[in-house]
Amino acid sequence: MTTTDIPVEPSVLNTTVLSNFAYIDQLWVVAGLSGICTVPVVREELHTGVEDHLYLQSALDVLDAEIPVATVSDTVANREAVVSDHLDPGEAQAFALADAHDGRLLTDDDARAFAKEQGVTVVGSVGVLLTAIDAGRISEETADYWLSTWIDSSIYCASCWGGSRA
Repeated sequence: MTTTDIPVEPSVLNTTVLSNFAYIDQLWVVAGLSGICTVPVVREELHTGVEDHLYLQSALDVLDAEIPVATVSDTVANREAVVSDHLDPGEAQAFALADAHDGRLLTDDDARAFAKEQGVTVVGSVGVLLTAIDAGRISEETADYWLSTWIDSSIYCASCWGGSRA
């Protein structure tokens, strides 16, 4: 993917949403989102994490073919450098791409508050579940089960999504 291939109003994945859906082996839900893509640093974070969390390999396996990894332009890199004091590397690059292309950031991390302050739309794993329910791709019971699985496994922090539908 080149910067000219970045979807209009992209939905830019951070590691957390990818990780959550990889944990339950349901990455097809994320891959089916409109304008979905991620950034190179997220790929690097997944590579680093797969040694301790084998389920992350499935997330790596869907990158490129099903979830494009965007090439970062100079504009995005400059924005990333500006926000890197506030966000970790994956969050900063994903935020910068979403911000530069009028997209939305898909994350469950602390980046949510920062992105909202900057006027970037944020959607978390729960928001992805709600989107899938609304589209008729999964049932409410399935979404409840997946959310319970995340919470029970301690990989998901419900307080991170702030109790809103996003």
